[in-house]
Amino acid sequence: MTADRGPGHWLPAQEGTGDYEDRGSRFLGFAFAMDDEAAFAKQLARCRELHPKARHHCWAWRLPQAYRFQDDGEPGGTAGRPILQVLEGKSLFYAGVIVVRYFGGVKLGTGGLVRAYSGAAQRAVEAAGVRFREQQASFQVQLSFARLAVRQELESLFADLQWLQDEFTEQGWCGRGRIPCGQKTKLQAFLQDRGGGGLSFRWLEDMEI
Repeated sequence: MTADRGPGHWLPAQEGTGDYEDRGSRFLGFAFAMDDEAAFAKQLARCRELHPKARHHCWAWRLPQAYRFQDDGEPGGTAGRPILQVLEGKSLFYAGVIVVRYFGGVKLGTGGLVRAYSGAAQRAVEAAGVRFREQQASFQVQLSFARLAVRQELESLFADLQWLQDEFTEQGWCGRGRIPCGQKTKLQAFLQDRGGGGLSFRWLEDMEI
């Protein structure tokens, strides 16, 4: 992490896949970024649809405040936990990994399963790469119809701005957005400079995503 970065987390840069084989069994790993448990559930459902004949769909995900893992019928501690340990070893958050197993007819034993699931997960994570996402600060701004140009200025000046709420009201326009925490001072100064009638602004809770 470089000195000019604000607080944040490393997460998968894109979706990545990894393949591991042992004594006829094939393990396919899928790594991806996720914002919450609901997003992970969608990825798991998609994976089950793509691999309906796989014997096991084992997984782990990790967020700053929580983590989960699942062995999906494999002996306890041989699948989900090793996958999670790959995420921990890479210091990744907002990350999920699913490893599906096509059984090859030969039991691999506890050690063999741990090596296979962690191996597929490791290769998937390496294929995905990593990126840094700075912690976000959320805010709300309201503009009268006469001040709508301020919205265009915001979007022009803050390339990382994301609108979470964007709607017109009887009085004008209301937006709820988020920016990297490192840009809070710049945003505050900009809106104070544009202050006056027809513009109201307030910070909301800082967000981890």
